Amino acid sequence: MFNYILKRFKKIVIRILSLMFFLLFLLMIFLYLNYKINQRYPNPNDVYSYVEDNKTSLYLNKKTKQYLRENNIWSIRLDKEGRVVESFNKPKEVKDKLSLVDVANFTRYYLADYPVFTYLAGDGLILFAYPKDSLDKLPSNYYNYQNLLFNLKLVFMFLLLFLIFVYIFYRMDINNIIKNISPFQKAIDKLYEEDFEKLDESGELMDLAIAINKANEKYKNLKEGQIKWIRGLSHDVRTPLAKISWELSKENIADMDRGKIQDQVQKISNILEGLNLTLSLTKMDKENFKEENHLKLIRKLIVDKLNENPRRQIIFENKLEKQNPRIKMDSTLFYRMLENILKNSLVYTDGKITVTISESNDNLIIGILDEGEGISENIIRKVYGEDLTNITKHGLGIFISKQIAEVHGGSFSIRNKNPGLEVKFIFEYN
Repeated sequence: MFNYILKRFKKIVIRILSLMFFLLFLLMIFLYLNYKINQRYPNPNDVYSYVEDNKTSLYLNKKTKQYLRENNIWSIRLDKEGRVVESFNKPKEVKDKLSLVDVANFTRYYLADYPVFTYLAGDGLILFAYPKDSLDKLPSNYYNYQNLLFNLKLVFMFLLLFLIFVYIFYRMDINNIIKNISPFQKAIDKLYEEDFEKLDESGELMDLAIAINKANEKYKNLKEGQIKWIRGLSHDVRTPLAKISWELSKENIADMDRGKIQDQVQKISNILEGLNLTLSLTKMDKENFKEENHLKLIRKLIVDKLNENPRRQIIFENKLEKQNPRIKMDSTLFYRMLENILKNSLVYTDGKITVTISESNDNLIIGILDEGEGISENIIRKVYGEDLTNITKHGLGIFISKQIAEVHGGSFSIRNKNPGLEVKFIFEYN
């Protein structure tokens, strides 16, 4: 468990760091794309170099003008008095003579809202102006090298602190997780031991504590149930075995009652079959269940039992509104579930038996009611408590029916009606 939690937490930290580097990568892409956009216009220094290299008696000759036209740049050249002596595509709002104040202004800022870049040209100046809103001029044309180094160190320090904090939080969370999970680890290691200590069912991991405590409680109940099953089996098998032993001990073989021996063997066989079925039901694969019409199955059961007991009265009351009701079932088990109850009523009672099938709130209700004396409340408690001690006479069949109902996702109820015993099975329609 610890290794799993550590791995998951490490993955979280790695994802955080990966996200950070991914954001840095996106920032680099952002800067690169901005750089590419800036390349839409040529660098002013490159423009000046081209004009300087291709000048004749004029800076703005035919060749240089063609270059400026291709790059959407206008230009003027000023003499030392500030007069325009050469020009190319000069806007009308730009004066023909510029003062020192104008020169100082456009050198740092703009000229008539055009971004202008100024260079020496002989004893005067040459200006290259880009379209409006194309480039932004920075008022400062210098940087502090010491400040740059300081900022780089600051960025590195912040990054280092970030990683340190991530590691500190990682260690804190790991220690906290270990502290909180350690009792659960110990509890799981001793889940099936006698010295299991019940976990405190509070805090952030309350659900996990409840689940582990329930698992231990279920194991204890299962263990106690197995012990009771063994005791019950031992008790119920002992009597038939004693009778068989008594018959076999007779010196004269002719005095043996073979019918009694066969009856006792059949009892032992029925007990073992019932116990095996209860064990197999706990491992039942529900995926093989199919939607079937339970009404036909109930009618078949009643017909079979009437054929076996022609003198008995079994009344069937169908109160269903649906014409073709169906639920997911294993037909053999479903038949066995109802047969166990009906068979008990036929064997242990003499009056009429009523089988009722009805609906309530999208639930199917199957009821079996006889007119006998019922069974002891002790057996009913044992059936609900899954205690098989001393109930194998006819309580084992009831218990198996209860298990089959639960395997089918249904519920089971049994109660004495005075007179009679009523058993109900309730299932949800699919």
